[in-house]
Amino acid sequence: MLFNSFVYLVFFTAVVLLFYILPHKSRWVMLLLASAAFYMAWVPELILLLLAVAFVNWACAELISRSGGRRLRKIWLIADLALSFGALFVFKYLGFIGRSLAAFFGFFGQNFPAGHVSLILPMGISFYTFHSVGYAIDMYRGSYPRERNFLKFALFVTFFPQLVAGPIGRADKLLPSLLERKDFRPENISAGVKQMLLGYFKKVLVADRLALAVNTVYKAPQYHLGLQSVIATVFFAVQIYCDFSGYTDIAIGCARCMGVDLMKNFNQPYLSGSVREFWRRWHISLSAWFRDYLYIPMGGSRVSKPRRAFNVMVTFLVSGLWHGADWTFVIWGGLHGLFQNAETWLEERVRPWRTRVIRALRYPLTFAAVCFAWIFFRADTLSDAFRMIGGLFDGAGRWGDRQFVYAALTGMGVSLLDLLIDAGLVLLVFGMELIGRDKSVYENMERRGALARGAFYFAAAALICCFGVFEHGGMFIYFQF
Repeated sequence: MLFNSFVYLVFFTAVVLLFYILPHKSRWVMLLLASAAFYMAWVPELILLLLAVAFVNWACAELISRSGGRRLRKIWLIADLALSFGALFVFKYLGFIGRSLAAFFGFFGQNFPAGHVSLILPMGISFYTFHSVGYAIDMYRGSYPRERNFLKFALFVTFFPQLVAGPIGRADKLLPSLLERKDFRPENISAGVKQMLLGYFKKVLVADRLALAVNTVYKAPQYHLGLQSVIATVFFAVQIYCDFSGYTDIAIGCARCMGVDLMKNFNQPYLSGSVREFWRRWHISLSAWFRDYLYIPMGGSRVSKPRRAFNVMVTFLVSGLWHGADWTFVIWGGLHGLFQNAETWLEERVRPWRTRVIRALRYPLTFAAVCFAWIFFRADTLSDAFRMIGGLFDGAGRWGDRQFVYAALTGMGVSLLDLLIDAGLVLLVFGMELIGRDKSVYENMERRGALARGAFYFAAAALICCFGVFEHGGMFIYFQF
């Protein structure tokens, strides 16, 4: 059940109505059942895996909380991590390992039949695994009291707005918000619907329109020139941002309608002056998860400089592998680790790096570095990624030739008018981000007068209706993770 579908809007409306009609004590049960129905709309049987992962983490957290000795507590935590990540490995990475081994043996002319292993990838398995494991680790650390009712814990894991693509919540904040009494407040409905509208604006109008040109170039990079590759890569940077932050806006808006607050997951990442800052603004909940549960336990930055660089690389390589079971994602994560270590080295040793001119250049340089890494994230194969990179400057000497540029622009799978609309939407997205730095569009609009707010949201809805992609619009990019 996709957020950008009529079926979901009917489902969501029914859930909100039931939420306020039912007595307080029954609401969490209804939300649990609704969340299960939402997930089962894809492959019903996979709800069993989701509940099994949730139960393993809840049960191990219970055993951890009841165990007196540190050694026994650690044993239960290790068991929890082995079972939870073991399930993630089997469903998400077993085929990847098999394909990699098959390629390795094939290089030497040998067969490796296990390379053909293929399993259905459960929707959102990486997200709900991290939700559950984070809770067990927090129980081991004694961060907050445990939830004794498994079904209430299951609601925390399965809450449908954030189930398949986050934000990755923490139980100490989200569980109480799900269970406390909520009175009907029109301002919650108003705020939630407006946030959802902005999410649909990003997804249906911007991301899905840009996807048409991006897919054309990335599906056949060998047939496209450098100018087309550059445009497609910049378009993809905006596409994935609007796709994922659009999902987050819809999720936050859905939860807000029921008085539940989900954490902010994006904070204008393309206005960052460094890759390190980019990751403080992009997918904030995932960055915080890796920081708290991987980077800091390895020693974080309170170690020697070589060890700190190692910790950064390991964290980003794991992050890349978390995003996808392919070497393209591993290289994408590794590039971000290299970029951060390079920034640290420059800031510590190169004095001109601190000058005003260099500080000003850091913004476009950061965007360029992030876009370069996106090539590996988006490319279907490593060979396609290297083909894209190798051809980035093909025909660069003719970029001033109008006929050449016209031919390139009309060869991207969409009409020239659509391409100009796409370019206008990209500029609009950056313009809205620049106008209110460090505040979301929603936060900025709420500071305006009623007339300005009304005109803005009416214009957003009109643009979606007139220029949105409904026929070819599809799944959110992060649903595959």
